[in-house]
Parts: sequence; structure tokens; C-alpha cells
Amino acid sequence: MPAFSEIISSLQSYLTDSFCRAGVVLRGEPEWTDELLLQLNDHFYAVRRIQLGGSPRDGYEWIDFKQGRRLLGQECSLLVVDLSLGFDADSFNALLGTLQGGGLLVFVGESGRHSDHAQKWLHRALERLILVEQQVNSVCFDFLPIPLQKNPFEQQEKAVDAIVHVVEGHRNRPLVLTADRGRGKSSALGIAAAKLMERRPSIQIIVTAPSYAAVGPVFHHLLRVLSDGKMQAKQFIYREARLQFVPPDELLHSHQSCDLLLIDEASAIPVPLLTDLTRQYHRLVFSTTIHGYEGCGRGFTLKFLPWLKQLRPALRHQKLSMPIRWSEGDPLEQWQYQTFLLDAELPDISEKKAEEPVQYHYLSGETLLNDPELLANIFSLLTNAHYQTTPNDLMGVLSDPNIAVFVARSQHHLLGCALTIQEGPLSSQTVIRIQRGQHRPKGHLVPTTLVNQLGLSAAASASCCRVMRLAVHPDLQHQGYGSALLSELIRQCPADYVATSFGATSELLRFWGKNNFHPVKIGSRRDQASGCYSIVMIYQSPHAWFDTAREQFSYYFSHALKTELIRLEPDVVRQLLKMKVALPITDIATSLIQNYAQGGANYESVAVWIHLYISMLPYEYIDMVDDLLVAKVLQNQEWSLVAACYSLTGRKQIEERIRENLSAIMMTLQCKSQK
Repeated sequence: MPAFSEIISSLQSYLTDSFCRAGVVLRGEPEWTDELLLQLNDHFYAVRRIQLGGSPRDGYEWIDFKQGRRLLGQECSLLVVDLSLGFDADSFNALLGTLQGGGLLVFVGESGRHSDHAQKWLHRALERLILVEQQVNSVCFDFLPIPLQKNPFEQQEKAVDAIVHVVEGHRNRPLVLTADRGRGKSSALGIAAAKLMERRPSIQIIVTAPSYAAVGPVFHHLLRVLSDGKMQAKQFIYREARLQFVPPDELLHSHQSCDLLLIDEASAIPVPLLTDLTRQYHRLVFSTTIHGYEGCGRGFTLKFLPWLKQLRPALRHQKLSMPIRWSEGDPLEQWQYQTFLLDAELPDISEKKAEEPVQYHYLSGETLLNDPELLANIFSLLTNAHYQTTPNDLMGVLSDPNIAVFVARSQHHLLGCALTIQEGPLSSQTVIRIQRGQHRPKGHLVPTTLVNQLGLSAAASASCCRVMRLAVHPDLQHQGYGSALLSELIRQCPADYVATSFGATSELLRFWGKNNFHPVKIGSRRDQASGCYSIVMIYQSPHAWFDTAREQFSYYFSHALKTELIRLEPDVVRQLLKMKVALPITDIATSLIQNYAQGGANYESVAVWIHLYISMLPYEYIDMVDDLLVAKVLQNQEWSLVAACYSLTGRKQIEERIRENLSAIMMTLQCKSQK
């Protein structure tokens, strides 16, 4: 075998000329590997060298194997990934985006033991890279033709100009910016913000995203361009201009004014939040990754964009397809996408015939490992439907025996799929520690919630099947396939009960409620990723603790609407009201409400009874409850806030609306009872 130094010199020369990246796997004894890494230092001596995972080595900037996201938006030329102490697919995929053209990825520390299917999957992927093995005297790799270089910044420059034009052009002409990873989307936002700050000394810009970490690269590029600016509590200040980060839900309810709103990773923000923000702000840029570990919720592309185009017909849509950090056709990017199924296309169902029978069954890890096309189809469905689907989900499906894949197939067509996880039963010792707040066992979300927050220790002895993800092909949605898939999953499930947990929207609540799932616990704050309140729902169960859990939810929900759920969206409130257990109300209270509706009593003395009256309305009448009544009576929002939200002058007009709504509801109920 040629000397390692000669191999690297030849490879490095090609990578520099082509502006591509390559991956190398070193397999051998630790001492031999460390010696080769020292030689690599000599070849990459004047550049940034990063090591992900393993134990720290001299000459490398060390990052824990789970902390790759910390360097989003930054760059390096040598990335060493040490697998000896663990591997995190999300972290790795985030950090790989920092490796610029001409750079080298090196894997070391791979165990010879592949104890689960995820390790086998990764091993097969590493086999497609350049292998340098201690016991093998040859190294095989081919140099691809050097691609014709185009101006990689042309698209980004146009994107920057388009962002600036959103401020300097007419109102209500939003920009939608989509890009694959490594295309300069975040830097375009940062550079455009810097240009605007230089041109407009007092401009106020807000950037929002599912998390502050997601917009770290925007601030990084802003600091790079305006080096004399300063960071201060999640905001960048340059003279009198300012760019600040505000979470989506806080932004919606705080009514902060700004000259430009940047919405980054928009596909990971619920559609109702996006629509409300669009109505509230007049100069907006929606930016999102369309491939990569962030995923892309179909709600953004299939629901929000058509709605936005109808509301704002002058919107512009620009896509960044040309990579900036490496050459187009970069072989390492293609390897990454293939390995972690980042660009898996939706399965084609055009040839499916309506009369074809549908088969439902669980798939083993062995089946998934040996059928990469089927696995890719499954993850294309999941990524398309759930913005939170990540490479770690792929590795978890292959490695975790408690996670199962359930599919609906017709002939050779994949119609839908679900990911489930087995939770519980829990030991009595574990239950005691949970009750005392000393332990939250990983992988047991529902039984832990029932024990810790509802005090239902009896539920801990039962096994739970939690549905984590459920996806149906977009061409087949709203045709009953999702309900059929769920029904068959429940029928085949060996667990004592079936549950789910998700960010509550009215659409999702309708689906799960229609399939006989009932809410037992709603979170007290919005989830950072979804912007929604997380809810736990359980399929109708004969267990005695199930009825207790439902009743507890009803009491808690009535109280929480006036406290931590005061900003819960009215359509979500109505859906949950339909699912709660009816609480009794006295004849005297009903009489007081009737008097109030006709102009008698005073609001403060009757508000509690109106709340209870609305809570016990029959299912089919809940939709008659006005948004304003939800906000004031159920959520006890301030009179001034309600007046502002519904364009009313004050308390008098609000009470008139409440009385009108109550009268209409009571009249409808009375007419029904007389029939």
C-alpha cells in the first residue's frame, strides 16, 4: 500500500481542485489510527480541525458526540468522527454541514461488533467510503471528473436582494425562500439583515423560529458582516438598529411591531401560527429547509403555501439549489442523503387500483435493514407528514426493540405507516421514585405521566403501546386510510392499552377523537418545536383508572383555561370541550344564566356558571360557542385584551356579544327539547 501521506496528498489535491468533499474510514488498532491522525494534522495544519465524539485528541477541537448542532453555520476543513463512545445521527448530520469544499471527513473507532440493525446499517454506509485498513495493503478510490464550476453565490445574492426588497418594496408581498442544507439560506438572511441595518439606522427586525438554536447561523453571519455590532440577550444591536429573536407563540400574543419579520424553518411551525402571523405582519420572509435533518412538514407546502398565495397573490418564491459550501454533485452529500434517507421521494401510488385489498402488518428490523427501498419509502412518508422526523428516528427504528413499524400496503404500494413504542409496565420501586419526583424513566412517557401527574399508580402495571408517528400518503388522505390503519394497529397490538401524544391542533384532535381516543393530560406550556400544547390521549379502555383519568382531565382543563391555557386557540378549546366528561350543573345556575342572557344579573356573579354551562353542552352544540366567549368566559382574558382582539370598544360591547351567543345556544337547545 502506498504511504498514507501519499494517499492523502493525492486526495487533498483533487478535493482542492474540485471543491468537493470526501469520506475516509480508518480501520485498525487505536495506536495505528492515532498515528494516521497525526499525519492528517500535517496535511491540514493551517485549517480548522474538529473531532466529534470519542476522547479528546491533541490538535483537534473536540465536540461531544451529541453536541454537533453547536457549530451550525460555522465551517471546518477536517472533520474526524470517533465512533468509540457512541454515535448520534442528528448531531453528525448537523456538523457535517460545516465541512466545506476541499475538506475531508474521517471515521475512526468503529467497533467490529454490530450488535443491532442500526450499527449494521451504518457499517454498510461506511463501506461505500474510502477504506484504509491496517491489515489491507491497498486502497481503492476513483477520482470523478472535476465538475464545471458555476458562480455559487449567484442565487444567494439574488436571495439577499429579494429579502431587502420586502422592506423597500410594497407591503403585503412576502418572500418564500426554500433551500437544501448548505445552500446559504441562513447566511442570506444574516447578510440581508446587515444590509438593511446599514441602510436604515433605526430598522427593527424580528426573527422567529421553532428554537433560538435554529437561528444561530443568522446571528453568526450578521456578526461577521457587522463586526462592530453587539449581541445582547438573543438580539443583535447595530447603532439604533436591532434584530431580535422572539419565539412564534410569544410573538403572536405580544403584538410586537417591527419593520421586517423573518420566519426561519417555517415548515416546522404549525400552520395556524403561520396564518395568524401573516395576518398580523405585512413584511415577511418565510425561510425553510426542504431537505435535511429538519424535515419538511407537508402542512407548509400543501396547506400553507396555497393559502398564502390566495391571501397575498403578489408573493415571490425563490429556491436556493446551488451549494455554496461545496461543489454541485458533491459525492459526500450524495452519500449523506442516501445513508440517512434525507432525500427519499414519496412512493408512487399512481398504479394503485381502488379494489386492491389492503394488508396491515408489523415489519421486523431485519426486513427493514435488508429492504432499503421500503425503508426509504417509509421515511419519505414520515418526513413528509411530521417535521420532527430526524435521522435519529431512522437509527432508533433499526436499533430499539421497543420501537415498531406498522404499515398499510396494497400489492407493492406503501399507503401508510405508523411508528409505535412499547412503554411499561413499571416496577413498584420505579413507581415510588416517579411519585417522589426522583426519576423519569426514558422511553415511558405515558405511564410516567399517569403516575407522576395524575397519581394513577395502578396504570403503571399495564403495558402501553404509544403511537409516535402516523402518516398516510398525501394522495390518499381524508379517505379513511388513516383511521383504518389505526384501527388495525389497535386490533393487532399486544399491549394492555394504546395511547398517543402530540402537539394539539383542532385537526389532529378531530382525527384522534373520531377514532375513540380521549384526552387525559395537556401540557402547561407550548412545545418549543411545534408551538402547540402537548396532549396525551388514550384509546377507550376498560381499565378503572381510565375513567378516573378522563374525569381528572375535565376538572383540570376547566381550571387551566383561566391560567396556563389562557392563550389556547379557541378551535382547540372547542375540540377538547367535546371530549371532556360532562360535569353537573344545578337548575338555579341555569336560571341565572337565562336571566343574564336577557340582561339581568352581573357578569362576575354568573361567570362561573356560564363556564360550567358551556362545558357540559352536548357535543353537537360546542361549535356554536363564539371565539369571544371562549376568550372571556372560559379563559378569563382581560376585558381590554378581548376588546382589542375582536375590535370592540370595551366591556359593554363584549357583554352584548356574550349575551347574544348565550341566547342563541339556549334557544337552539330549547327548540330541540320541545321536538
